Amino acid sequence: MPPTLSAVITCYREGDLLLEAVESVRQQTQPPLEIVIVNDASPSDRTNQICRQLETEPDITLVWQAQNGGPSIARNAGFAAAKGEVLVPLDADDLLPPDALSHIQQAFTNHPDAGFIYGSYLCQRHPGDTRVVKAAPISLNSLLRARRFSLSTNWTLIGTAPLRKSLWEAVGHSDPELGAEDLHDLEFWVRAMALPCGYYGTPAIIYIWRKYLGSNSRKVSPMSWYRVAQKHFEVYRQNGLEYRAHELLLLGSKWTNQTAEIRRHRHALMACIARGNFQLSSLAALAMPAALFQSMAQLAKRFR
Repeated sequence: MPPTLSAVITCYREGDLLLEAVESVRQQTQPPLEIVIVNDASPSDRTNQICRQLETEPDITLVWQAQNGGPSIARNAGFAAAKGEVLVPLDADDLLPPDALSHIQQAFTNHPDAGFIYGSYLCQRHPGDTRVVKAAPISLNSLLRARRFSLSTNWTLIGTAPLRKSLWEAVGHSDPELGAEDLHDLEFWVRAMALPCGYYGTPAIIYIWRKYLGSNSRKVSPMSWYRVAQKHFEVYRQNGLEYRAHELLLLGSKWTNQTAEIRRHRHALMACIARGNFQLSSLAALAMPAALFQSMAQLAKRFR
């Protein structure tokens, strides 16, 4: 039997965009078992009006959060309420292409051991953008290392990858302690892939990410990655990326001008280099002046 699917939409102040997200689910060639919407204590009158309207419709389960808890807590509430075997997360400002649920269900049917499925997706950086990001083989080693000729991380797995509810339970849910600048989805997937669990890619386009409508990426700073490397240092080490963890810890220390931490992670990174465990980003992290990072930190605060 094919697994049952629950679409889980989290909203805050997306207004009419929420209606578009819901309609994209209702227009699926393979309808879901249900649509679960989590209103994360929205301050938006229009968003709340739409939620009250949708709550009366038979295919909708509405979860009202008493206080705003952020993306991890909202998604946990939606996943807990969902009855399907497979959870299909959808941000309220994004869309599902018409055959998404059909492809997702088929992928889980083909791979009964899969904890999650990832696929190709459409990344819209501006209205009318049609750039397809094709699914490619992934591993923690490939996702957590730095991009070539860059200090940024090579993470490509988007947070809305469909997953079995049993995997969400096994991982221990999304971390409710994470702050606004933390990488909520990435942190969850690091824990999931470290279990380990089975995962497979599908070439089908299963998501439309309207990136131009979101604002969370603007909050990410070197401290966001510092906290990932600090919390999951052992995962980095087990995947041959101890040097990368020290790179991120060093950059975060420079960002906040923690002199003792800068010294400690500089020495640790130099020890990795001496053992031949490094890449070009390691040298860049060492060479980056702390004073420049502190100026960048102040500038970033002004534009948030």
